[in-house]
Amino acid sequence: MFTDFKTITDSLPCGLVITDPELNIHYLNSFAKNKIFASTVSDSWGNMKDHLFYTTDMRVFNMDDCMRSMVEQGKRNFHKTLIIRSGESERLVYFSVRGFSEKNHDFLLFNITDISDEMDCITHSPGTFGKGEYLIRKKIIGHDPKVEEIYRMISLAADADVNVLIQGESGTGKELVADAIHELSARKNKPFVKVNCAALSETLLESELFGHVKGSFTGAYKDKTGKFEQAEGGTIFLDEIGEISQALQVKLLRVLQEKTIEKVGDNKSVKVDMRIVAATNKDLRELIRRNIFREDLFYRLNVFNIVMPPLRERHLDIPMLIEFFMEKFNRSTSKNIKGVSRDALKILMDYPWPGNIRELQNAIEHAFVLVRSNLIEIEDLPEEIRKGRLAAALKESADRQNNDLSASVYYAEIFRKNKSGRLKINKEQLRGVLEMNDWNQSKTADYLGISRVALWKKMKKLGL
Repeated sequence: MFTDFKTITDSLPCGLVITDPELNIHYLNSFAKNKIFASTVSDSWGNMKDHLFYTTDMRVFNMDDCMRSMVEQGKRNFHKTLIIRSGESERLVYFSVRGFSEKNHDFLLFNITDISDEMDCITHSPGTFGKGEYLIRKKIIGHDPKVEEIYRMISLAADADVNVLIQGESGTGKELVADAIHELSARKNKPFVKVNCAALSETLLESELFGHVKGSFTGAYKDKTGKFEQAEGGTIFLDEIGEISQALQVKLLRVLQEKTIEKVGDNKSVKVDMRIVAATNKDLRELIRRNIFREDLFYRLNVFNIVMPPLRERHLDIPMLIEFFMEKFNRSTSKNIKGVSRDALKILMDYPWPGNIRELQNAIEHAFVLVRSNLIEIEDLPEEIRKGRLAAALKESADRQNNDLSASVYYAEIFRKNKSGRLKINKEQLRGVLEMNDWNQSKTADYLGISRVALWKKMKKLGL
């Protein structure tokens, strides 16, 4: 009654691909091979990751995350409408996946339908639909709900030509947010000028921002155009805005109110058209209360507010960030580090990251210098991160034993070294660390940053 399966599927006007759970391709129909994958697929088929959805420079979703989410939620399918870019051409594709079993083996059925022509959505310009989400997710990495909210806020800020204040601890990515806002705004083709307000003295910062005329002060040998004028039509990013003096705050307030500047040594007003995006790691409301920061300037800057979450509040994003930095350093060092060991990952997940994402990046870069295999181990991590884990273990041990010594005392004692550089630790402290690790000597040695032999000798000396 029916022709064979291949004849039926080859007649369909959509792509059908069957893979195993690891995405190795077991079957694809003619439409998928000739229209969707085109020249990217060989006779051996290979893995979905080798083809269109992973090689496109305009990937707007992460298939691994979709697959993982499908498993975690106990679902047998997921679907997406996404944009596929090839050169300067973009197409709208409906993409669905359903799981099924055949002879006790699990498979995935991919249904890929190009709906660009039907919806009249095909486009041929590089700055087109889907690019916004792609650009934001490329700059700000994570899937935590707080990060998803940052994505939304960036999009809103980009669409509204108002001043933006980005707040958050050092290393949380405030400058990346400013970059994304500018690149998605109507001012994207105009200059994006960055100024670190904490890096210069008051006099130099005023000259840097407003410019100066020849002879206005010692060393002003010629006229200079300031950053506000350089940002004409575009965006100026004022980092560490909480560091500027009150005198400069008055001048900045005038820029915001009147859109004019006066160069140092000149009394002629110059009209400027630029958008201000400011950032700070300080509590400006507290500075206002202490009469350090002007309240009227704060409200002029804080038209649209974005607060960056610290890394300790989105620790589930740490594995994704580690993967991103490993890919980055694999490219720059020509190494091929595959991942992080389970014990090292646990330390990285437990660490509070006071330096946030910047500190995590530095930790992975440090590990790349020391790593001796294709996995990052505990001993490859910076000492302060290993210490941080040990301090936490000691605190838990002290709490359990109702020890009068505080965790800070434990911390100071445990890492006080003698002239030979050996670790100084007493019997009670060592017992506490051993108990925290269920008397596993390998783990205890890792916590202490010493070899297992050194630990064995220490235990024997202390009678443990």
